Amino acid sequence: MIRFAPSLALFLVALAGPAQACADLAPADAAALSLTQALARVADCHPEARAARAALSIAAADVLVAGQAPNPQLTVGAGSVGNALGSGSPWRKTFDHSVRLDQLFERAGKPLLRRSAAEASRSAVRADLADTWRRATSAVARAHQDLWAAQGRRAQLEAAAGLSAESLRLLDQRVRAGDAPALDATRFRLDDARLQADLRQSGADSQELQRQLALLIGASALADRLQAQAADLSMPVPVDAVATSVAVEGRADVAAARARLSAAAQLRDLAAAARTRDLSVGLQLDHWPTGPGNGSGTGNTVSLSLSVPLFVHHAYEGELARAEADLAAAQEALRRVRDNAAAELARTEGQARAAQDRRRLVVEQLEPAAERVAAGAELAYRRGASTALELLDARRSLRSVRLERVNADAELAKALVDWRVAAIPADLSLNP
Repeated sequence: MIRFAPSLALFLVALAGPAQACADLAPADAAALSLTQALARVADCHPEARAARAALSIAAADVLVAGQAPNPQLTVGAGSVGNALGSGSPWRKTFDHSVRLDQLFERAGKPLLRRSAAEASRSAVRADLADTWRRATSAVARAHQDLWAAQGRRAQLEAAAGLSAESLRLLDQRVRAGDAPALDATRFRLDDARLQADLRQSGADSQELQRQLALLIGASALADRLQAQAADLSMPVPVDAVATSVAVEGRADVAAARARLSAAAQLRDLAAAARTRDLSVGLQLDHWPTGPGNGSGTGNTVSLSLSVPLFVHHAYEGELARAEADLAAAQEALRRVRDNAAAELARTEGQARAAQDRRRLVVEQLEPAAERVAAGAELAYRRGASTALELLDARRSLRSVRLERVNADAELAKALVDWRVAAIPADLSLNP
């Protein structure tokens, strides 16, 4: 079965709650930032995750609006005013007072259909929020591990530069003593120059990656202090086709597409219900008292009216056709999202397994072999049994393998996070 990291599930549950202010990152945490700490800041600090919450608030307001019944309409009027104005109570004046109340009554379940469509749309937006978290989590994990890899490469280059400087110092002494050719010193200096150039470039790369990660986790003030820590790479990647199929149906993007299909179906039914005429009922009170100057007053009369629309020019055929087309588009969108989700699950699982195999190859075979070759070359050069070119070649090979180890660790960490969040069900975030 596919298992989910408890910490990631908790992050999803936290995301479903109300938006919180992005807390300041402590300097001590910035100096040793773990992947778990970085991911914990996604819900409240990632720009896209925070922006997605606004859409959920809008969708909740839409549900409130959709559930409201039409308000009654009050009309107050006066007729046959003439010379009836003057002192005294307006109600006793001899002109026609009218008070009318109209109420629209929707039929064919239109209010329920409208509210159901709004609730389905809200569910889709909530699933979109979870999907935004998934993509933001992947982006933060990649930024964190890219920074860790850049800092790891810098550390390897610094160690290599230190070894190169010490070797160059000792070699200069041997050249002055006549124990080594000057050409060897020139070769070492060329290699040292390359190392210095790579070291400066790695410093610039690290600074840029610090800024990128800081923007994603709301820590721009401490960007230059961010130091990423190694991630836990122990999680295995099992193969389970049944669990993968279940994961596809539970994913946030699939849940959002299903909810939008449900909303489209409700709106199609609402468009069809528009062909059922709504009734507008009116109740009117007329008050026209008689007086010395008005002998034709009618006193108090009450009238009742009923109005219905006449489908003379159209019967909402266009609205129904549009709703049918939207429903078909939602069905196609769901099919496409399901296919993409299955492909992404398969891709992330395959990438995670390939990254594990690559790292195992580097750790178990390439790195030990390169260390043995480098140690032998160092010993052979000290004893005069090999040339400076052979030593430099062995050192470059070892440096390349160690940099490959750093890259392999970072790529595996990113692949594991991608695989884990690709399979986490949306209901962890939607129903905490």
